[in-house]
Amino acid sequence: MLPLQKITYSLALACLFVCLMFFGKILLVPVVLAFVLWYLINAVDQLLRRIPGVGTRSPRGVSLTVAALGVLAAIVLAGSLVGHQINEMIATAPDYWINLERQFDRILVSLGYDEAITLRSVYGELDINGYLLGLLTAFTTATRQFLLVLLYTLFLLVEQHTFPRKLASLRLNPQRRAQLLHILDKLNRAIRAYVGVKFAASLATGLLSFFVIEYAGVDFAIFWAFTIFALNFIPTIGSIAATILPSMMALVQFDYLTPFLIVAAGVGLIQLCIGGLLEPKLYGDALNISPFIIIFSLILWGLLWGVVGMLLCVPITFVLITFLAQFRSTRPIAVLLSRRGKV
Repeated sequence: MLPLQKITYSLALACLFVCLMFFGKILLVPVVLAFVLWYLINAVDQLLRRIPGVGTRSPRGVSLTVAALGVLAAIVLAGSLVGHQINEMIATAPDYWINLERQFDRILVSLGYDEAITLRSVYGELDINGYLLGLLTAFTTATRQFLLVLLYTLFLLVEQHTFPRKLASLRLNPQRRAQLLHILDKLNRAIRAYVGVKFAASLATGLLSFFVIEYAGVDFAIFWAFTIFALNFIPTIGSIAATILPSMMALVQFDYLTPFLIVAAGVGLIQLCIGGLLEPKLYGDALNISPFIIIFSLILWGLLWGVVGMLLCVPITFVLITFLAQFRSTRPIAVLLSRRGKV
């Protein structure tokens, strides 16, 4: 095949892949989330089985069931707390709007404006309650979708013991079988390293930020801590938004700047130490993606799958790079997408 034909063929496949991802979003997103949840449950199961004297002696089915129930209980508890705090935010939204108008008037006076300019006249009719109700509606919709994800995950857990048997039934020759096992093992180890480090780092960031926000006296500290935890999975933009949002809440809630400075400096310092210094060292060579490709994939998957795509853009991109690196015709593409030029 000529080079021009190869380029045309590759572009056609790329366009077909993007179209499939976009138009198949309703079907594919719950399946991908189910695989993520299935992977998380198995990771917890492996941790349980490493407990001396308990995990090593328990049957695999028992430890897997305990891991699944533990992960499910944590998700339900977090969802319940966040939903409760969103309802509280809706109830107290008018008070925050009054505080925001006072802050705006104070800024105008300090700038020398004497006209009766209000925040509502500048920004129009802002329906804060409408935005919060929309957030609650989105949260309720996500809860319904989670039931479908849970159903998919259940079937994956039930059938996971048949995967080796299915692989053996493919009757591959020893070389292809070894190559397939090598690819799966490489993907498994790299994704485990990324998910483990990212989950632990995001959890630590959320917990430490909770104490900072609680110390500053900002309302809904649990909601903001969960928001910071979730946003930390979004590269670059997530850590910035995770610092700005609770800081703006402190600015609206109080008439003085001390809580705002505490939250902005505290959460920003936590993001810098954990996300900027600790995470890259823990990743090591596991995350071999060009920074430009990370930002590009963030925008691409955000356009295709919304917030879910932004959360999953890094592991999806890594899987694609690893897959492309296994074939001679697509290996140059994987090299270009990698960070160090080695795949």
